[in-house]
Amino acid sequence: MTNVSATPVVLHLCGSAASEYYEGVSTYYSNECFEEVAKHGTYDNRPCIVHLDGTWSFPADLSEGAKAKAERLTIAQAFAKIAELKPATMVPHMFCLPGMTTYRGIFDALCIPIVGNSAVVMGISTNKVQSKAIVEAAGVPVPPAQLLKKGDVPHMKRPFILKPCNEDNSQGITLIKENTDLQKALDYAFSFDYEVLCESYIELGRELRVAVLEKDDGSFQMLPCIEYFLTDDSPIRTPQHKLVTDSRGVPTTAVVGGRKCPADIDDVLAKKLLNLAVKSHTALGCRDYSIYDVRVDPQGEPFFLEACLYCSFAPKSVIVAMAGEVGMKQREVYEMFVDRSIKRKREADEQAADGAAKRLGMRA
Repeated sequence: MTNVSATPVVLHLCGSAASEYYEGVSTYYSNECFEEVAKHGTYDNRPCIVHLDGTWSFPADLSEGAKAKAERLTIAQAFAKIAELKPATMVPHMFCLPGMTTYRGIFDALCIPIVGNSAVVMGISTNKVQSKAIVEAAGVPVPPAQLLKKGDVPHMKRPFILKPCNEDNSQGITLIKENTDLQKALDYAFSFDYEVLCESYIELGRELRVAVLEKDDGSFQMLPCIEYFLTDDSPIRTPQHKLVTDSRGVPTTAVVGGRKCPADIDDVLAKKLLNLAVKSHTALGCRDYSIYDVRVDPQGEPFFLEACLYCSFAPKSVIVAMAGEVGMKQREVYEMFVDRSIKRKREADEQAADGAAKRLGMRA
């Protein structure tokens, strides 16, 4: 189902199947990306929106007028439309759990390549307990933690952090200090997920975002890090540090300020961060790129907090901003990964055409 025209069709998968909050996140970042890539003319970029009521639409662009005029389709009709478009690849802009897993999986089933990480990897990384266990087994330092179900009591000494196991943008997170109402914090976390991670608090040294790119030769390039400036009064990142919301709590734009890129990283710390990122990337089975939230304690030792395995390729998105510090433009980053995903599909098709069908194994 690969487009064979001179201009490959690139489908941009937007929207949310979960909440207005994540619909807002997707709207902001996908609009920023689409507006930028539409200028270049390298591909025929097409929006594809999943709506909260389960319908799909394929507007001409992401303007409000175009979205309002676009016909709402059932999922069966949407599949027929996708077959008609014959996309060469898909760029995911869905940030809810179904968007990062189920809807990526749909495109895997349709044999349409995906830019970035697979649905399977996203499912692992979004589960904080699973991802921590995997990277820890690979030798990556992680804070001690306990998985809580409803009714469980944390056994960890305060201070510690409660966070929903499957959630993003610091939703449901609380730092539990000596005077914190534990039950209130538990109720808050469990309002987002049926599993909660109780994680030992790493004393504030530095809070970094670390990213690596896979190069064509299989090696890794660590991009300049972002440092988030926190204080003793506000020592962890909360939703207010990340996204600006409207009166109903729906995101409208990203928070600016309170950070520095490139962060001042000496050679000793840089080596530790590269080791953490490459081990995590490999252990989780990442593809193309990966991003990690890292806490550095006052002694200079880094700890893996979370894997953040998505990129909208908007001009202000993390990977694009970091890459800009080494002279890579948004267009270069975007087209590098789009072309790579198209190449993966082409090589798989060529292998299949040679009659190299698999006899054994459960992976496609």
